[in-house]
Amino acid sequence: MDRKKLQEEFKDEIGFIPPGVMVAEKLGEDFQKIITEYHHEIWGEGVIPLKYRYLIALATAVFDENEKRAKLEMNKAIKYGATREEILEVLKQQVWMKGAPTLVQIAPLVKYMESKFENK
Repeated sequence: MDRKKLQEEFKDEIGFIPPGVMVAEKLGEDFQKIITEYHHEIWGEGVIPLKYRYLIALATAVFDENEKRAKLEMNKAIKYGATREEILEVLKQQVWMKGAPTLVQIAPLVKYMESKFENK
């Protein structure tokens, strides 16, 4: 497996090298191959369009209270065509699932989302 080629593929595809891939390098080539294949299985061609898979990932990041990952998943969802309205619907659903205190958690995400759509 050509690590440089793999890293370039990730940079081209998603704009960065996933942390799991970077860590997998340290755990050996066989392990890295397994993680890479799994990543391509999940984020490659599938029945559910990528936009919706990234919206699902956004929802799980919000539910896990992981703002950094939520912003990352939001960026990917936008890249694959998610609209402001679709993202807001995901965020509203998470308020429903977790309760009103989630409004405090999603406030920076709404602000971040608005900054992404300002120039569109």
